[in-house]
Amino acid sequence: MSTSRSYREFAKSNIDEAIRLALAESGGVKARRALSRMIWTVQGRSDLLRPARHAGRSDAEMLRRIVRGLAALLGFRASWLRPLEEWEPRGERARGVFSSLAHHLLANYPVPAVLHAAWFEEAGYWAYRQQHWFHHVGMGRSLRSAGFPIALTRRMAHEFSNAPAHVEVGFALRWAEVRGLGGSEALANAVASTRLKREFLGQEFWRSLIHLLLNARGLELGQITPIVEYLYHQKFAQRTVIIGEDTELSIDPPRPDLSIKGCTAASLVRRAREWEAERRPEGPVRRRFAWDRSGIREFQGDRTEGKAWTIRELLDSDDLAAEGKAMKHCVATYTEFCVKRRSTIWSLGLEGPDGRRRLATIEVDPSTKTVVQASMKCNEEPDEPCRSIVREWASREGLTVEC
Repeated sequence: MSTSRSYREFAKSNIDEAIRLALAESGGVKARRALSRMIWTVQGRSDLLRPARHAGRSDAEMLRRIVRGLAALLGFRASWLRPLEEWEPRGERARGVFSSLAHHLLANYPVPAVLHAAWFEEAGYWAYRQQHWFHHVGMGRSLRSAGFPIALTRRMAHEFSNAPAHVEVGFALRWAEVRGLGGSEALANAVASTRLKREFLGQEFWRSLIHLLLNARGLELGQITPIVEYLYHQKFAQRTVIIGEDTELSIDPPRPDLSIKGCTAASLVRRAREWEAERRPEGPVRRRFAWDRSGIREFQGDRTEGKAWTIRELLDSDDLAAEGKAMKHCVATYTEFCVKRRSTIWSLGLEGPDGRRRLATIEVDPSTKTVVQASMKCNEEPDEPCRSIVREWASREGLTVEC
């Protein structure tokens, strides 16, 4: 077997595998047929998916991206401007040929090169947004009205339209933002290389950081990533902790109200270093959160046959985890509400010589002194004996019952 034939067969196997994977992920029978027809048409009109183009340099991942891109273009079929069968391929490299197809189907005007890769993204919301931006700009509409997660000035839009074709769209947005604010190319590359190329929540906060960095003197660019990581984990990152024996709980970041007003780059570098030195290994850590009593008294009824009805306030996260596990519901997720005094949780049960049997879990709003909910195991509605005890306790403590 000749070497060239071997290369072609290897390329063909990679193409076939890329097509097989795309068809398997395309959904129902109609979707698979539509994608198959599109692939056949593309193969008939171009060498984009022919072994001869890829022989000797076959890149399996690039082939998967191309076929994934065809499926994405098919998803915009309702917006196609021209028939697929009228496409005249242009470009030498595979990305250029694909770009000519995307322009043929969805654009009347040239689209910035950085947006071409939108069609190669893994399927999902972020990919769909980028593909929408491609179509928006291809129809002659402004970059500034595309709905980017960063509001672009005219200068930023100009920088974005000239961003290198090989970078991610998120990177290009951050890069253009820094350049548009007057930052050097080196600073723009440093900022866009951090998690800010994919984190756009809290844009006003991150814009204030960029202004601080623009005015910093003597800041080493290598310090920007540690600063961003420190600020993100303090202000935005949800944390997973373990309470009780093995209950995992997602809690708010340590300092959601963090502001950098009055800070300097030097002070942020120092804080980032201190945080990194104290940082625990990645993964859930064991935590116990405790809070003070609410001021509402607990309940203990008269003993009958050695047993008494009781209502006990739960005062730490371990108690909530144990209650949730025993009662098979999600009361453990109320930990932060209890810490912040937005809620109080109570356990209703029967106590006797053999111990305590949990019967219901109660939530009371401490600000309004209102019983807002009560539930038995698996979130079942309380039975009448439990309701009667809740009403008696509420009457004693001046609580309103709304459940």
